[in-house]
Amino acid sequence: MKAQSLLLQTMLAGAGVLLAASAQATILTFDLDPGVPNYGDIPGSYGDNVNAASDAVGSYLVGNGYTPNVTTDYRTWQISTDTVAYNNLDFWATGYGDLINVAFSVTSSNHFAEITLVPEPGWAIRLNSFDVGGYYLADHPSSQVRILDGTSNTILIDYSPVTILGTGGTHSTFTPGLTHEGPLSIRFGYNDWNVGIDNINFDQVAVVPEPETYAMLLAGLGLVGFMARRRKQNV
Repeated sequence: MKAQSLLLQTMLAGAGVLLAASAQATILTFDLDPGVPNYGDIPGSYGDNVNAASDAVGSYLVGNGYTPNVTTDYRTWQISTDTVAYNNLDFWATGYGDLINVAFSVTSSNHFAEITLVPEPGWAIRLNSFDVGGYYLADHPSSQVRILDGTSNTILIDYSPVTILGTGGTHSTFTPGLTHEGPLSIRFGYNDWNVGIDNINFDQVAVVPEPETYAMLLAGLGLVGFMARRRKQNV
């Protein structure tokens, strides 16, 4: 029985699909150390391997649990060259609609912001929702908001063009509900640093076998059990 259990664990480790029941969620609120001022850099480690309500760089809200197997990357891209201009985003406290504490592009024209969620091997990302607001308390029409494969930059969901709300203390909420095995990127603020992001709600999801793979595993375990019985009979 122990041998069968060990075999199952080994085969599961090499398999490949997503198990929703194992999801754990974190919400990035960009509530950073009080020493970070407006225009200050979002710490590159904010959101890395979250396993508590706060760490050395900031605090988080908890969805279904923490995400200790996920790290975050922050980048500002230059549009004209399609290259990374800065390996960070900036912080701002208020004025992006009714959002408090947001991340936005380091510079304004010819740039956009990107946040990438990177799972460790054996885990995937489920992006539940995030908020985006317009500065200063203004709507920003014809904006771009995209979700991409963080490895190939293939667009998975494109909300563009979209009006980002901010007038009268409002904001826009996006609910992709997308599960993706591998890095997952959110791009926003295309040519407009007056668009900021907040409350990124994501899960880490364990990668396990597909139903067909389970059937093969069970068949394999049945064969192992049969061979074990034969061996016992022949002793």
